[in-house]
Amino acid sequence: MMTGRDQSSIVPPLVAIAAFMIIVAGLKAAAELLSPVLLSLFIVLVTSPLVQWMRARRVPTWLANLIVILGVIATGLLLIIFLIASVAQLTDSVPAYRSLLEDQLTQTELWLARHGLESADILNLEILRPSRLIQFVLSVLTGLIGTLGNVGLTLFIVIYMLVGASSFATKLKHSLGERSPLLNRMTAFSRSVSLYLLIKGWLGAMAAIGQTLLLLALGVDFAVLWGVVSFLFNFIPNIGYIIALMPPLMLALLESGIGAALVVFIGYALINNFFDMVIGPRYLGQGLDLSTLVTFLAVVFWTWILGPIGAFLALPLTVMVKTLVLESFPDSVMVAKLMGADEAEEA
Repeated sequence: MMTGRDQSSIVPPLVAIAAFMIIVAGLKAAAELLSPVLLSLFIVLVTSPLVQWMRARRVPTWLANLIVILGVIATGLLLIIFLIASVAQLTDSVPAYRSLLEDQLTQTELWLARHGLESADILNLEILRPSRLIQFVLSVLTGLIGTLGNVGLTLFIVIYMLVGASSFATKLKHSLGERSPLLNRMTAFSRSVSLYLLIKGWLGAMAAIGQTLLLLALGVDFAVLWGVVSFLFNFIPNIGYIIALMPPLMLALLESGIGAALVVFIGYALINNFFDMVIGPRYLGQGLDLSTLVTFLAVVFWTWILGPIGAFLALPLTVMVKTLVLESFPDSVMVAKLMGADEAEEA
């Protein structure tokens, strides 16, 4: 039988769990509105160093903001137009790819039969059906377009955030005080996430260029599209690389056979590992101080909450919760420390 002391000790964790579930339910219910707001916030975090750089060189604030806003608008529109056109061309090519895939499966079945292997059970798997594989490629791209489709609202929010960023920072300093621990954590969070996203974007762009050149050399269809997909999915930890690899790998297999597919697989792995493991640590340092398990769970959790945009913003959002929420209260500091990277991962 539980004593009064035991009951009082278990109440705070139960209240915390209940509050967490209520917050999660609210976030999921408001996902349609939160997605463009959070995307705008992190666009501002990426572009704010550019605004500060121009202001340091005596460019008027209004002109610096205007240059950044026009750059964001141009980049977003070009990306959406390119993806829509590419998906339309890919959709038109689906019948040809379906035929090629069916031929590949037929040849594989004959090869297995010649070697006395039973192929019916293997080739009837759902994952090997042409419609399933092709539908996966299209669903990834259409989901990406849907994520970027709400561009109008996102751009308006970005404009208002950029215009009000400097005054908001000044008001925050006056209200919290320059020595406030919360203000220091917010400043550290903003700087670390901005730097991380900029360096991650630069490394992803270099890797995507190398992968695009590889696909062009092999004659893989839609090589530029797969390069853009590789760059975008570079921001999704752990599984982004695998998702970006699958479409060009499948097309190389269908168009040129197993040899070209192996070259794509090995080439992608070498290029990705070079930038992630050789070049990346020199610039990213200890990254965002999240363990490998937490980064993977963060992608699953935020994708479930916000949809596709949650996968791209999983790391910044998790760092925001860890830095600004969990580290702000003594009762949750231990949880924040458990989320941090291990010594072996930092080395």
